[in-house]
Amino acid sequence: MAKHSCLVGALGVAVSVLFLHGAHAAIDAADAVGVWLFDDGAGDTAVDLSGLGNDGPRLNATWTDDGAFGKALEFNGSDACVETGQPLLDGLSDFTITAWVKPIDMAGNRIGLVGQNDSPEFGFIDAGTINLWTPNGAASIPYGHDQDQWHFVAGVASPDKTAVYVDTDEVTSGGAPDRGTSAFTVNIGGCGIWDAAGNWFSGQMDDVSIWHVALEPEDLEVLMTQGLGGALGLLPVSAKGKVTATWAGMKRHR
Repeated sequence: MAKHSCLVGALGVAVSVLFLHGAHAAIDAADAVGVWLFDDGAGDTAVDLSGLGNDGPRLNATWTDDGAFGKALEFNGSDACVETGQPLLDGLSDFTITAWVKPIDMAGNRIGLVGQNDSPEFGFIDAGTINLWTPNGAASIPYGHDQDQWHFVAGVASPDKTAVYVDTDEVTSGGAPDRGTSAFTVNIGGCGIWDAAGNWFSGQMDDVSIWHVALEPEDLEVLMTQGLGGALGLLPVSAKGKVTATWAGMKRHR
């Protein structure tokens, strides 16, 4: 508990500070409404470090030390999720969802990552495609990676575009000023993301975040390379070697 209190306090300080990356990106921690590092490592709750208290019960997901940045949660593909109980993505024109994912078993369709059924819905629309869906715009991108590997995924919506990302790859489509509302609340990893229930993800997730702003590609690069904890000043940057190596390889091919 002391660790969580210190981290939340650190984010409270960070809210008033812009994290700058080069000459382009500026991430304001005040725009984050959900920050789940999954570094808790114990207990029945996934703590939200945005300072807004959007902690979520951890239903049948298990803690693991083998995260992209620190620890992570493993979802069993049948009855595991994190329930925030909050409609964090209602009635927005701009938002961003990010996560690190390590799929283990991608059989089937409509595999949920983060969302609130009806609007928006973000995850694997099929085993090889990441999709962000809203009533007023959607975008899809091929996933194209082997299972049991960590990769960064994001969905971004604004009046100008709908965009999805896998690592540094981007696909965009048209935007909309209103992304709709839902009678449901935000879930992570299942318990209803594409539909009212189900949509179970099998694999590990780390560094999940929701923002009430459309982050730019440069901002996403910061989150990807530094991790949420590093980018927001919550934790030292300590990406595992495999993630650092993956990023270095992608930069060489950009």
